Amino acid sequence: MALQIFFQVQLLGTDEFLVASSTLAAGAAELRAASEELPLRFLSENGLSPMLLGTATLGQFMLVLPEESKDAAIAFFTTAAADLAPKGLRLIWAATENLGTWKLIRTRLDAELKQRTGAPGAPSFEPVTTQGEAPAASAPMAPGQAVLRGDVDNFSRFLLGAESIEAHVERSLMFKSFFEGELARLPAERASVIYSSGSGFALSGNFADLIEIAAETRRIFELFVTENLKESPGPEGKTLSMALALPESGDGEAQVYARAGVLLNEAKTLMRDGFHLLGRTIEWKQVPEAAAIKDLAVRLVKEFKCSTQFIGELLSFYPEGQTGRRGVAKYDRPWRFHRRLAVTLDPSERRARSKDFVKTRTDLAGEIIGKNVGQARLRPTGRVALEWAARLASPAS
Repeated sequence: MALQIFFQVQLLGTDEFLVASSTLAAGAAELRAASEELPLRFLSENGLSPMLLGTATLGQFMLVLPEESKDAAIAFFTTAAADLAPKGLRLIWAATENLGTWKLIRTRLDAELKQRTGAPGAPSFEPVTTQGEAPAASAPMAPGQAVLRGDVDNFSRFLLGAESIEAHVERSLMFKSFFEGELARLPAERASVIYSSGSGFALSGNFADLIEIAAETRRIFELFVTENLKESPGPEGKTLSMALALPESGDGEAQVYARAGVLLNEAKTLMRDGFHLLGRTIEWKQVPEAAAIKDLAVRLVKEFKCSTQFIGELLSFYPEGQTGRRGVAKYDRPWRFHRRLAVTLDPSERRARSKDFVKTRTDLAGEIIGKNVGQARLRPTGRVALEWAARLASPAS
């Protein structure tokens, strides 16, 4: 039996390429072609079975080849690398014989890829996300639009836990199939898929819709990994972090996409399984809390006709730069907070006769500062909820 080799390919500079493309969708389509069609074309031109394409997802793929095809593969992908270089993409590869355990094989592949990358500790078999050149100019995004990016935590370590090539292929394709299936069910009017890969995804759409999609995707992801990774030890590959970015003045989709990548990196640095939402990284269990506070604030505006200025007043209580799951600020005595809110919402006390209004106002204050009767502590979810409500209550949204 002829000796087999593993031929692993990565594309570097994928983020810069996407933001420099005419549109993110066009850039993602070209990346898919380079990641999936390119290896199939090599196999076809050399009379090899497409079954030899072990894994292929955005920015990476692996081939299982007979040893005599190694020179042809090197020649083919050298030409491909030269064709992709002017577009800002760098194609690198590593090859090794199918000798020894899978962990030894992976060690050899990783060592060669790191040497070719020129970056110590570069992630193995995972899209390399970089934040380099400024995004290309594009048409400004409409008010209320946003970009959502999600990424499986510790995905490269999750792949390293595979004990065999079969397990590696299964793990490589597991989340690709999950994300493709979930995103395919999204109505086009709710969100546009920028890309989905073996470790994450990106969407654009109305920010409120994207928040709902994020929470639902994470809920289904949790069920998925509970069922499919119950035998897998450790936390790797079992949590999902996301970040939502909104446009600043004049920002196009590419600029917002790039910012979402920065926010996602910050969220993953701060905590695993977090969501960077409207200026704060919070835990997923806090998203329903923020939604409940948001609903109360929006109700005061839309049902009781309160001025939206009260949202800005409440936001002013939060110090700038407050981040993290424990970053809360004190606001003196609770009764003073309640009184300040009452005056802001209803300075002429015309609405105070409505028990429903008073209950909604009291509930909002309680959700923001908590139930401690001795001292108020502003909850981080309150800041997220108020930013959320401010955008929903704004006529521009």
